[in-house]
Amino acid sequence: FSKLFVQTEFVAGVGALLATRRPRSPDEVRVWAAHLAVVEGEAVGGVQFETDRARFLGRGRTIRTPMSVLDARPLSDTVGTVLDPIFSLRRRVRVPPGGTARIAFWTMVAPSRSDALDLADKHRDAKAFERAATLSWTQAQVQLHHLGIEPDEALLFQRLANHVLYSDPKLRPSSEVQKRGEGGPSALWPHGISGDLPIVLVRIDEAADVEIVRQLMRAHEYWRMKRLAVDLVILNERPPSYSSDLQSALESVLRVHPQHDGEPARGSVFVLRAERVPIEVRNLLQAVARAVLLSRRGSLAEQVRRLEAAPPTPARRAPSAPPDRPWASAVPRPELEFFNGLGGFAAEGREYVTFLGEGQWTPAPWLNVVANPCFGFQVSAEGAGFTWSQNSRENQLTPWSNDPIGDAPGEVLFVRDEDDGATFGPTALPIREESEPYVARYGQGYTRFEHRSHGLSLELLQYVPLEDPIKISRLSIVNHSGRRRRLSVTAYVEWVLAATRGASAPFVVTEMDAETGALFARNPWRTEFAQRVAFVDLAGRQTSWTGDRSEFVGRNGTLDHPAAFMDGAPLSNRVGAGLDPCGALQTRLELGPSERVEVV
Repeated sequence: FSKLFVQTEFVAGVGALLATRRPRSPDEVRVWAAHLAVVEGEAVGGVQFETDRARFLGRGRTIRTPMSVLDARPLSDTVGTVLDPIFSLRRRVRVPPGGTARIAFWTMVAPSRSDALDLADKHRDAKAFERAATLSWTQAQVQLHHLGIEPDEALLFQRLANHVLYSDPKLRPSSEVQKRGEGGPSALWPHGISGDLPIVLVRIDEAADVEIVRQLMRAHEYWRMKRLAVDLVILNERPPSYSSDLQSALESVLRVHPQHDGEPARGSVFVLRAERVPIEVRNLLQAVARAVLLSRRGSLAEQVRRLEAAPPTPARRAPSAPPDRPWASAVPRPELEFFNGLGGFAAEGREYVTFLGEGQWTPAPWLNVVANPCFGFQVSAEGAGFTWSQNSRENQLTPWSNDPIGDAPGEVLFVRDEDDGATFGPTALPIREESEPYVARYGQGYTRFEHRSHGLSLELLQYVPLEDPIKISRLSIVNHSGRRRRLSVTAYVEWVLAATRGASAPFVVTEMDAETGALFARNPWRTEFAQRVAFVDLAGRQTSWTGDRSEFVGRNGTLDHPAAFMDGAPLSNRVGAGLDPCGALQTRLELGPSERVEVV
């Protein structure tokens, strides 16, 4: 919403882009941003610029495949009130044999337009980068000296912060331990912990191990200096009859730690005695902490080093290219009224139909909203969308990208040929096959997709019953290839169970229901909707599954090339707490020539 009020401009005199958000009230503080590119070497031509993300990426593309880069077209020099603002500057340079060219990109903020321009003008000098780098290094050394931190220790704190920010499961307890932690943030309030910030928990039971607490205190102060807000919780687990000596040592360490009582939003330090904390709260702390450290496991450096020395996940083998076969003809374009090149009306106006051929995308996501009073979903002509229950903002079951350019899906049905490894689906996202058109039919209370691929006709019908809180997707497959086919069908959803996935993902718990075979998901950390359970099912036909997105998508992976399909192996059947949560269910089937099968 806020990006709708951003205005951009290009100031030719300094070669800088400026942006500011129009204030919505007289009391709102205005901020100006500037972006500048400085060439050190031989520049060729003038500055090209872009502030419209749609023009830079192109509809249906992502930052991995930006149209303005891959097509080598000049940037459009668009500025003004753009719906989706960005900063992009392009400079061309000539590099002679054995020579060097450098380009420094500056991004800066200021309280006014004139201050932003002054900053940009000040940094137009090619030597400004070296000056800034030197000043930055000097400031960092002064800060470390002030905190009593050596450079190697600062690097250790940054490495630990990686695991805290991304909730690395290797620094969290086992899934079974996490599942014992029931309750929301209010359970921590009696101990002064808000639950709003990431928590680092250190468990200690020996006074001899107090050095790791001192080091984590320094880490906490270092993070505060870097504006990384974290709550550090120190849990004294020494038996009650001996706990006073350790408690005294911990309180002594806390007394010499800098106090910031007026700034709880930037993180605080809490020292708790285990015998005075109910077991339910101790379990909850372990379940929701982004990192749990045990003093008896060695120094902080040793514990982080063991994490990073863990063997990497074995790389999966990429499938061979599918053989080139003369498949059945594509889906014919239906007869449509008022056809505009992308869509038109059918069934006497009761359906709106889109027909997307090679290179065609709707200008923005064209959505169909299908819902009853308490449950619903929306889906675009390309197949992306999300599902909600009770409240479409506060209780999203799957993610809404809110991205009119990429329109990333959070729910996908994949079809894979188990003989040649080809993977495709009934919708244009996430795997787009340009050679075959995609048809989407919007009707009242349903959406139907049609596509032909690799000798198969695919038809996907999605709808919501009038009263029940459930989304039903029925996939029909017809074999036109003239030979027997071995296929797998995989249903995939990314769980949110909150308003935003980033905030909720560390707390989502998945499990397989023994009675129904469905994959359940819940978020017990929520204040509202905490007792509600979401599920995904293939009508009991699933033969393998996973609740771990990192397994399914893979490190740095994408849904158009998921790691789970690289070698054709079944899914791992891994579910539980502390995962990057998803729900993926897979079934395998065989189709003879002209045979039809349905998967629900």
